[in-house]
Amino acid sequence: MSSKAIVQNLGLRGKDRRRFPRVAVGVPIGFRMKSNATQRASKVYALDISPRGLRVKTEKPSFEKGQRVTLHPEDSLVAEKAALKGVVKWVKNSPNGCQNGIFLESPEGLALSLLGLFYKSEFDYGLYDAMLDALAESAFLVDDACRIISVSKRQYLVPVDRDEARGKNLNEIPSILKLFPMEQLNVKKDLQEVLYTQKQKCYRAIPLEYSSDNDKDTYFFNICFKYIKCNSLNDAVLIQLRDVTALHKLKDNIEKKNKNLFEQYRFTLMGHIVDELLDDIISPLSAVVGRIDLLKMKMARQNGTSSSAIAPIGDWLKELETIDDLVDQITQYCTVAAKRREREKLGVFQKAIVINKLIHETLKILSVHERFRNIDIELDLQEGLPEFKGEYFDWLNALIAILQLLSREMQAQHEKMLSISTKEEGDHLVVAISHNARALKMPIEKEPGLAILDYVQKKYDASVNVAGGNGKQTITFCIPISSSSVNNSQPA
Repeated sequence: MSSKAIVQNLGLRGKDRRRFPRVAVGVPIGFRMKSNATQRASKVYALDISPRGLRVKTEKPSFEKGQRVTLHPEDSLVAEKAALKGVVKWVKNSPNGCQNGIFLESPEGLALSLLGLFYKSEFDYGLYDAMLDALAESAFLVDDACRIISVSKRQYLVPVDRDEARGKNLNEIPSILKLFPMEQLNVKKDLQEVLYTQKQKCYRAIPLEYSSDNDKDTYFFNICFKYIKCNSLNDAVLIQLRDVTALHKLKDNIEKKNKNLFEQYRFTLMGHIVDELLDDIISPLSAVVGRIDLLKMKMARQNGTSSSAIAPIGDWLKELETIDDLVDQITQYCTVAAKRREREKLGVFQKAIVINKLIHETLKILSVHERFRNIDIELDLQEGLPEFKGEYFDWLNALIAILQLLSREMQAQHEKMLSISTKEEGDHLVVAISHNARALKMPIEKEPGLAILDYVQKKYDASVNVAGGNGKQTITFCIPISSSSVNNSQPA
């Protein structure tokens, strides 16, 4: 019942021609073909096709060898009407018209477009087989009764003989589809749903545990059920499977790498805070040393005077009080750094976060910096806001990072203005930070030191929006209240 394959020379090497045989078409297929250079369009008819191209006929010579062309299927029953791009490999004049050999850049588009066309009253298996073999992944073409019309040569894990499988029910043959547990993939139910809705249905990265040679591996597959409307027969469904195991593992490795990088970033951010604290500590420490030296000099001079001289006790007490204040200031710096460092060592933990409390804690940590004290901060925090779940240090570090950057940008400003507001909008918490410094570049997460913003956006499905320019810019956080649980978290 298969059509005879007619091999045409499209300028390919012999190996390629054998690999991609041309299949004769019983009824010519109409295309609208135009040259990419001249945009001149002509109606053409395909006489035979292959997974790599097709031979078309025109009424008069309209195209030349080497021209790049675009084809659009004209039949209304074609499943997918995506444009097919190719190049003219040869042109041949004949008494009844001009023939052109078209080599396609993306043969998969042709395969999906033509699967819905049945050119004869009986099955043209050669056509179906050639089209399925053109697909980059494993494929099954079944009718509305779940009978197999054709199966591609490429099959994962379980080989399938398509000559033996043809005409049988999909459940009667061994295939990879039968290896998936019912709770992960119900093929019969999905087929019925796709035939009823006439819409495709896809699954992403379905895991499959498979044992071979006493080794148990986990594979991941994308599975798509595509509705195919047929011309003379009942509707069909194309089932495509793609092995994405390598991609899934790569993505998993990237996520682990990003997590490790973020852990390093957290400690780097802590190091920046400590470095700035050390800069702030230098001045009061120098003052303490100077005050002590001055007090020693006064006491030495007092010892050299007569015993009847009255010691300036009040001056000494004043110096000691100044030293005490400076030591308290240093202690405050060190306490903030030590406490935060200790909490970092506890690791990440998930907890219910009160956004207003988090903002107050952030400002308390930054308030020990001298340059931050010079900023006029205005708070407009809505009371009674709901909590959201997340890792405390994710959001603390995000706020610290952005406020630290803004404080540095404000140093050149005569007036340093910063306002923070919170409110609830729908199912999101909104935190708006406005400043009068130089506008941050867009996208904001690409600013040096703000990579954590990209991290929290992806992790919590949050968004960071920026509006305004120099002198008046607002950075808005939109945080989902029903934030999903954090992976690999520990109870607080």
